[in-house]
Amino acid sequence: MSFIRWDLKVALIILYLVVISGTSSGTEVNDLWLLISSYEDIGITVNDLAFFLATHGYNSTPMRSYVTVTFSDGEKAYLTPNGAAPRLADLWSEPPTPTGPVRVILPDAIQRNATFEKTGNSKFIRDVTRQVIFPVTPLGMCYDGSKKLADTYESFNYRVRYMYDPSEWDWQGHLWILVEDGDRPDLWIAVDSYYGVMTDYEYYTAPYSFEGFEHLDAINPEWRLG
Repeated sequence: MSFIRWDLKVALIILYLVVISGTSSGTEVNDLWLLISSYEDIGITVNDLAFFLATHGYNSTPMRSYVTVTFSDGEKAYLTPNGAAPRLADLWSEPPTPTGPVRVILPDAIQRNATFEKTGNSKFIRDVTRQVIFPVTPLGMCYDGSKKLADTYESFNYRVRYMYDPSEWDWQGHLWILVEDGDRPDLWIAVDSYYGVMTDYEYYTAPYSFEGFEHLDAINPEWRLG
């Protein structure tokens, strides 16, 4: 029964993000997520959070246990202070209730400012290079290309992580993947969907890192409009 409820929550999360990304509030959701991801305050209260959001231009209203943010098109999001957890607050698609709301972001699903160690395993790097013909997609289509790369390498039973830097390529940002060395756990090789295997240091650190492609919706809902 709990497994069914979990699947339902995940489905509702994805549905919420897909729907809202097609509205004019998509950019505002993206900006709000980036804002709360850039700060942490273990002692922040509901009133503090509402005031903080208001000073950043959001129409925010403190409720008993959460803050309601109303976007320019009337869509709403709900935030709750999260204490010592990462980010300033948790973001929800429905008003939090004692029975449990639908959470937009699952805890620790997205790592912030993570750095990963590069593998020196030449055989593994050679295999990763040979399993794909580059470029996978034209320059500028890193979302589609990274998803295709991840699907391909996962079909060879490799573990894959997405790396995302929103500061590149205007609103789109840049997305690439890391492939874990199966013989040397926690060591990785970076792969760009256009350029192929990358060894430059900047490819092993990023503002956002996550394992599921669906988490890109939470970081940048606007990507589906591109």
